[in-house]
Amino acid sequence: MGTLDNGAFGHLRGKVGNLVSYTLNGKNVVRELGETTKPPTKPKLANYQKMAVVNAFLKPILPFIKLGFAFAIQGTDHNQHNEAVSYNKRFALQGEYPNIEMDYSKALLSKGNLPPALLPATNKLPNGVEFTWQVPADMTYAELCNRAMLLLYFPESKTALFDLSGARRSERRDFFPLEPEHLAQIIHAYIAFVGDDRLSVSDSTWIKKLN
Repeated sequence: MGTLDNGAFGHLRGKVGNLVSYTLNGKNVVRELGETTKPPTKPKLANYQKMAVVNAFLKPILPFIKLGFAFAIQGTDHNQHNEAVSYNKRFALQGEYPNIEMDYSKALLSKGNLPPALLPATNKLPNGVEFTWQVPADMTYAELCNRAMLLLYFPESKTALFDLSGARRSERRDFFPLEPEHLAQIIHAYIAFVGDDRLSVSDSTWIKKLN
């Protein structure tokens, strides 16, 4: 059943017949629900699997991409999740249906205007993961004050740990403490930087696979 928000002259919300209406980024959107009895084609099945794989990857890191794609959607009707899905579905998958999977080295978790991490590296220590990076000599003071955004993704358990406000870029180093059960898993390490305004961000960088 559909409802009218704000009376007879408001926006339709809900389902009426084969139409469904909802609000997206402050705008009322109406679309038709299609019905078909035909079995899905192979390209459609491949598309379903691509969406499922990307969404499974992004599910545990939604706060990270919400911050990471905030700059990329400015001035558009898009939201951060859709932007992240669109990019990673296009550029960060490998294999053919029914064996489509993530290419973690190509995943993008942040997209923006700040300089990305220069020569980032990771080192697994007995109690966590050390992140290091270089700082160009001509970097501005504001850029030196950027905070590191660190993310560790564990593909075996489809979980992730992240820090959205790590060390200053000028510090050239940060440390992510981990429990032994996490250190024993395969880990994909990513880094990005965010400005103090929490809107300016850099593109993320996949650093390496640990274990």
